[in-house]
Amino acid sequence: MRLSVLITSAAALALAAPAGAWATSLDEAIALALRSNPDMATASADVDMASARVKEAQGAALPQVTLSGTAGTGRADLGGFFGFGKSDIDPRAAQIEVRQPLFTGGALMAGIDQAKQGRDASLRLSQSARAGLTTRVAQAYGGVLSAASTHDMVQTYLTATEEVSRQAELRFKAGEIPRSELAQAQARLADGRAQLVRARAWLAEARAQYHSVVGQEPDQLEPLPRPQVSELDLDAAMAAAEHGNPDLAAAQAAVRAARDGVRMAEAEHLPTLALTASASTMRDQFFPGYRSDGTVVGVQGRWTLFAGGAINGRIAEARAGLRKAQANQSRAESAIRQGVVTAWNEVRAAHEAELASADQLKAASAALDSLRNEVRVGQKTTLDLLNAQRDELEARAQQERAKVASVVAGYRLKAVLGDAS
Repeated sequence: MRLSVLITSAAALALAAPAGAWATSLDEAIALALRSNPDMATASADVDMASARVKEAQGAALPQVTLSGTAGTGRADLGGFFGFGKSDIDPRAAQIEVRQPLFTGGALMAGIDQAKQGRDASLRLSQSARAGLTTRVAQAYGGVLSAASTHDMVQTYLTATEEVSRQAELRFKAGEIPRSELAQAQARLADGRAQLVRARAWLAEARAQYHSVVGQEPDQLEPLPRPQVSELDLDAAMAAAEHGNPDLAAAQAAVRAARDGVRMAEAEHLPTLALTASASTMRDQFFPGYRSDGTVVGVQGRWTLFAGGAINGRIAEARAGLRKAQANQSRAESAIRQGVVTAWNEVRAAHEAELASADQLKAASAALDSLRNEVRVGQKTTLDLLNAQRDELEARAQQERAKVASVVAGYRLKAVLGDAS
């Protein structure tokens, strides 16, 4: 059977086969990865911890209620004071206190603001992890489809070379062709077998990569869809990334959090005031029968006048952290600019490569049809036809790789622009 007919038949069967109930789309694969991939689990945990720190910081500004108490039993010897000698006592004491901060020099608000900025940074980094994972899933998904398609084409090519080799051996035994032509046919057969081994290895590697990213075997995959990447020029893409890239937004939030950290450290030089109210009760505390109940409402103040340089050290550390965050922001801005240029050019280069591969396949198919006619009238040998079939096979495989590269480039550009959908 002719190779082109085999390939066409295989493609027709694949298209005619009903989609299985368990066929996986790219969106479903992305959803699976988002639920099971450890990178997303880590990012989600970071967001939860940052949210908890916000609640912790906000709680510090609310009234604090503490309850303390003691109870015991023993024997006291007052030596005759107050008319008491040796006596058994059961001392008990309890106190409840309510404390409401009134003034902290801005430390509490700075702490809340810092925690909120940290939460925002964690959310942005989670978005970045999602976008990166989406790109990796698309790459793994397309890699499986490309490897499977190439494997099927190589298998078809090998079937054709096996038939040609068998016919060549029969013709050689009948004296119709020289040994050199038989050896060439056998060489093509060996080449087809070697290609099949490589195709199987590539498919196994692609399936393993998919399982590593998505968390399940790629048993049935729907065709790879193309991402909706708007036709932006480079300047528009750069502007979109500056406003939407999550890594840059996270770096900016980290700078704001570091500024709040400086405010919090500087507030330690200022006094603090708090409203307090307490109620207490004591029994048998000093001598048998002793009792005392009381309530106190007042204001407590505290001002650290000298801390041995500890406060200045914390301020210096916070300011150094701010400089580091600003440096990280500058680094992120440079990385984003470079990433946009790279991704934008990659999309266009991949598109041009896909068009070129389509032209290459068209030319290879035309050459194969022409050679088939020449073989039919005896102008070319069957081995020449096999060479043309191999060229068409390579062109088809190149087109599959170009399609995957174009799709993945689109998802990578979306990730840089901050579109994780």
